[in-house]
Amino acid sequence: MGRLLFFVILGLVVYFAFRAWRSGRRSLPGTAKPGPERSTAEPMVRCAHCGLNVPRSEALADADRWFCSDAHRRIVRDAS
Repeated sequence: MGRLLFFVILGLVVYFAFRAWRSGRRSLPGTAKPGPERSTAEPMVRCAHCGLNVPRSEALADADRWFCSDAHRRIVRDAS
């Protein structure tokens, strides 16, 4: 019983030491892997039919309103 307890405690010590070593390596400056380039934030517009926010470059304009899809643009245009 004493041997089993010794190996369980030894395993826990090794596990926590390894986790501490790994978290310490990540926080060192200069060791972080470069991520994708961050782009500037793009303005969002709200669809006049469903209210979905979409990037302005992907939205469709009709007069002074914005739409998320051509189907929503047609629905609003036909209803007017």
